[in-house]
Amino acid sequence: MRASAARRAAREVITRVRERDAYAHETLDAVLREKHLDARDAGLATRLAYGVIGARGTLEKAVMRGLSEGTGIEDLVMDALVIGAYEVLFSATAVHAAVSETVELVRDLQPRAAGLANAAMRRLVESAGDFPWGDADTDTAALARKFGHPDWLTELLVADLGREGATEMLAADMEPAPFFIAQLPHVGSLQELSEALVSDGADPQPCVLEGCLVAGEPSAARRSKTVTERKALVMDAGAQLAVEIADDPEAEVLVEVGAGRGSKSLLAASKAAARRQSLRLVAADLHGFKLEALLGAAQALGLPAIETVTVDATSPDSDFGIADGEADVVLIDAPCSGLGTLRRHPDRIWRAKPEEIESLAALGAALLERCTRLVKPGGFVVYSTCTVARRENEDVIEGFLASAAGRGFELAILADAVPIEWQDFVTADGCFRSHPRAGGPDGHFVARLTRVQ
Repeated sequence: MRASAARRAAREVITRVRERDAYAHETLDAVLREKHLDARDAGLATRLAYGVIGARGTLEKAVMRGLSEGTGIEDLVMDALVIGAYEVLFSATAVHAAVSETVELVRDLQPRAAGLANAAMRRLVESAGDFPWGDADTDTAALARKFGHPDWLTELLVADLGREGATEMLAADMEPAPFFIAQLPHVGSLQELSEALVSDGADPQPCVLEGCLVAGEPSAARRSKTVTERKALVMDAGAQLAVEIADDPEAEVLVEVGAGRGSKSLLAASKAAARRQSLRLVAADLHGFKLEALLGAAQALGLPAIETVTVDATSPDSDFGIADGEADVVLIDAPCSGLGTLRRHPDRIWRAKPEEIESLAALGAALLERCTRLVKPGGFVVYSTCTVARRENEDVIEGFLASAAGRGFELAILADAVPIEWQDFVTADGCFRSHPRAGGPDGHFVARLTRVQ
């Protein structure tokens, strides 16, 4: 008896991600195309692959926990065993099915390791009733195991979000992220967008944020013409809020720094075009190929020309094509650790390193120091990240305001710009900092700094 097609496909994804240091979503898409699974098997393969990749470190330790010290397991065999461990510890799969399927999966890959697989799985089953092997309410290591995250990351989340917020985020990281869609107002109304998505089978539902919908059927939304033809943008609700906070109907010049492929620039341009606002929009990024994609998308959408500048925005003498003090709004999309988007990128959960945070915080500080010079008195800067780490967020803002460059700026209170349902994400200083939770946005940080002199 062979292991199920879904488990074989999941194992293939897991192996490719490990061997090639590949992105989980791209690898999964490729394998599903190759294997031609039906909808049910594709769904199971997706859940297993994403779940295992996101909890890999915990699962490997769980497998080894019941084996003799010094037992060696080949990487390919471990790729199969962690699937079984995930099913035993984190899913509702019947124990006997998890054990037998895992043994067959290993037998397929390495017949001589089938006995070892059987022993490892049965010992794991014996101890699974006590998982996470500690009190997750008081023991941070047990909390990390309960949700399959690294110890250092769990400790950071508890320190920065509190235990309740950390637990909420850890649980959300183990579930699929909501599929948020942003209306492009120059294309049509929200009602028209909703009707188009209904006809595509996407089951659109209202979001607490104006101009935002969430797909009840994400797979249908991904295939819909509305999305593939970019009549709307696939964009997390927290990122949409950052654009809303940066939106100024009176602005004449807006600069987005770190624009990438430009979802925020496209949404900002669409808002301006819908109200016939004459807005000069400059999109800056270190990578020119990303800006080329942005220009192509803007042209396809019939948006007014967006200027692009390939530039190192941290350099003190960087040239943005506009003079310092000329912009009404500067939106800084700062490079960050991406800890707020781990449920969308499970491969990052165990690849992220604590030492990255300090260097990325320094990069954000350098961007603020240079790019705030672009804004005119009375204008404002929006600083946005997709991380929940305080060191990359509040600490960067506090450091800037305490510096010589920041003395002419004041931190705005964003409570009035944030939906009532998200008010608990407004910090004591008036910034917005969300963390993933069921049905909610990813982890985003947004601060608005007004230049007063």
